[in-house]
Amino acid sequence: MVLAPEIDGHLMNGVNGGAECAACTMVLGIIERVSIVYNESIVASLERFCNFLPNEFRIYCKTTVEVLGTIIIDGFAKNETSDVICHSLKICRTDPGQPECRLYQVKSSSPSSISLGQSGSNLRQNHPSLLPLLTSKICTIPGIDEICKILEQVFNNHIPLVDIDGDRFGTEATFRGSSWRGKDCNDLSSKIRPGARSMKGDFLIDHNCNGIFGMDSSTNRPWEDELCNDTQRIGVAILGDSVSAHFHIPEQWLDASQASSSVFEHMLFIIENELDWPQLSGSTGYLNISWPNIAGETRSTYARFFERDHCNHRDYQNIAVNGARSSSMINISKTLTRDPENDVPLLVFYALVGNDVCNGYPNTIDHMTTVKEMRTNVLTVLTYLDTILPKGSHVLTTGLANGSLLYELLHNRIHPLGRVGTPVTYAQFYTYLSCLQVSPCNGWLTTNDTLRALTSQRAIDLSAAIRNVTLEYSPKNFDLDYFYVSVADVFAEWAAQGGEPWQLVESVDGFHINQYGHALVSDFTWTWLEKNKPHWLPPWNPHNADIERIFKDQGGY
Repeated sequence: MVLAPEIDGHLMNGVNGGAECAACTMVLGIIERVSIVYNESIVASLERFCNFLPNEFRIYCKTTVEVLGTIIIDGFAKNETSDVICHSLKICRTDPGQPECRLYQVKSSSPSSISLGQSGSNLRQNHPSLLPLLTSKICTIPGIDEICKILEQVFNNHIPLVDIDGDRFGTEATFRGSSWRGKDCNDLSSKIRPGARSMKGDFLIDHNCNGIFGMDSSTNRPWEDELCNDTQRIGVAILGDSVSAHFHIPEQWLDASQASSSVFEHMLFIIENELDWPQLSGSTGYLNISWPNIAGETRSTYARFFERDHCNHRDYQNIAVNGARSSSMINISKTLTRDPENDVPLLVFYALVGNDVCNGYPNTIDHMTTVKEMRTNVLTVLTYLDTILPKGSHVLTTGLANGSLLYELLHNRIHPLGRVGTPVTYAQFYTYLSCLQVSPCNGWLTTNDTLRALTSQRAIDLSAAIRNVTLEYSPKNFDLDYFYVSVADVFAEWAAQGGEPWQLVESVDGFHINQYGHALVSDFTWTWLEKNKPHWLPPWNPHNADIERIFKDQGGY
């Protein structure tokens, strides 16, 4: 699926086939364009596309081609678009009272072009044996159904799938594991986890999983006491949405000119991480990687905390969920793990920057969060945090972004789906998703100037509500403040460095900030913290070099 599902499930369902229709249309569109790139038949392109995929997906792809290939080949032979073919497969449809949704222009110049209804009827009559599969859903297919159950469990619970001791820290990277939270160094004891206070200097066991433990034989003192006792240990966490989770789909997946086996190599890992990249985010990022062709450096608050004090190794939690809004965060925040008595303090970012005004409904304004609801929701989360955060913790809230700039920047540009063959602009892409009611934000990703302005005004009002609650609430266990990162300022800074603002936006969804954007937002946040809250930041540890010399990478991630 191209976009993050909304928590209430509406975006996932949509109309006219919703997300499954969009996926079908895009995949078949890519296959058609692969045939253009390689100047080959659709039959050859179907085989080539399946061979691009990792082994875990290749078998399903080839099985699907064996069953549906005839319809797909027949459709393209009749010069149909992928929209028409997906209707023929009954993955797309036109629901009663809904408009017909098309991503690609009708090839009206072709004498073989026929209406959606006639095409679907003819193809189904020619292939009656395929009807059972054509009327089924993806997650009812044997084999895929088990995968769907696992994904649903993790994606709904937002806690690690592999967590034997139940402390909400895991040993695997994906399925809400160490990509999201520091890696557990002992999954058989809930007392051993990132962020825990050391016990007796961790002379025998590394209770906080920062990789520093044992005794200094020359002084007969625990290493943790020698290297970390004079510092202010503190972790980083974020309560957020798909922006905080760093939602990213590689554009190479959708651009036929770049498609290859190498760009799909890590497909399983990416899906297991919900199409998110928290390990590269501006809040909890800790890796610099180049696959699949992710451009830009990782700069994050956690990485800066670790740079200042290596004793903070692994102490991060990214509690961000695609589609999260202030109402759903009330429950999501309860997956944040902190023991007020036995853990070190935590800096928590509350950063829900879009979904309280963004939804896929046609009457989008009616489904936006109200100012009163926002006040209640934020206050509820702050009150809960006051029960779990250790004394000395800090909470920084932020307002909603101004997403109206996105349409202005991108609407005339070519989407990766349209870089080969017939061009597809972002305006066409946005309109298509809105038609299916799976747009990530009908209020901002629209041709309607008035609606974009109304959505921005609601975002301003909700940001003011967050700020007011932040300034009014008197916490017992943490310091509290509000900080707003202006999207316009971030774009201006990028332009000052010689870039174009559109280069900061994810090319596939045209909605989220990309790796460059995450790094810049992190820079703005860090500058504000250094200026306004220097006492929130860990001091420099004079023993960092000793930690590197003795403990190397401290067990890594």
